[in-house]
Amino acid sequence: MVKESTIREMTRLAQEHNAVNLSQGFPNEAPPESIRLALAHTVLTGQVPTNKATAVSKDSILEVLSHKTSTKSSDTTNQYSPPMGRPDVRNAVKSYYHRLYGYDEIDAENVTITLGATEAMATALRTVGAPGDKVVIFEPFHEIYPNQCELFYLVPSYVTLKDIDGVWTYEAEKLRKAISEARILVINSPHNPTGKVFTREELQEIVELCLEFEVYIITDEIYEHIIFPKGNVRGKLEHYLMPQL
Repeated sequence: MVKESTIREMTRLAQEHNAVNLSQGFPNEAPPESIRLALAHTVLTGQVPTNKATAVSKDSILEVLSHKTSTKSSDTTNQYSPPMGRPDVRNAVKSYYHRLYGYDEIDAENVTITLGATEAMATALRTVGAPGDKVVIFEPFHEIYPNQCELFYLVPSYVTLKDIDGVWTYEAEKLRKAISEARILVINSPHNPTGKVFTREELQEIVELCLEFEVYIITDEIYEHIIFPKGNVRGKLEHYLMPQL
């Protein structure tokens, strides 16, 4: 039986008892109005706005609703999407990595669109893991990792992050032993819940160990843009793409 997640349980209890909810993060603002209007236009007309220079206005939405604008053209959006995602969205992901990281080694054909990070993680684990395979997970961890391992009959293998002089780090020998017995390693950087940003040297070590023992790396980079510019004892914090190491 699939259980209620701890995060959902705490949110439900907070609502029931009118308590401050520190268990789940919620956006404080609505999405930008321009995006919401573009979405409304696309759903109503079946056509994606093609002129990026001209934003969809509230008046144009009202025109559609009042049938002043024809919507009889072919509806290309309110249909089943390809299993790997719409080509324009996959190309947008490719452009994103080029624009932000200068990373050009990705092709749209190698991009799969999922319904959020939860489905992406489940898909990746199910694709490369087989029942009984070990999965290295840094602890503390987000509850989704061991839960999904259990769902697919994978075996979590934990490597503890320890706070040493204000810096979260791991023991290299324990990491090596865990990777040597595993099939998959999951890494979340910036890390939830510690906030640790893995350094280039640490990531390089992890990559080399996984290459040595033929272990798949699954990266969860949902917080990649939440990195504060202030440096720490190891220097400036920076997010690195593992394929670029």
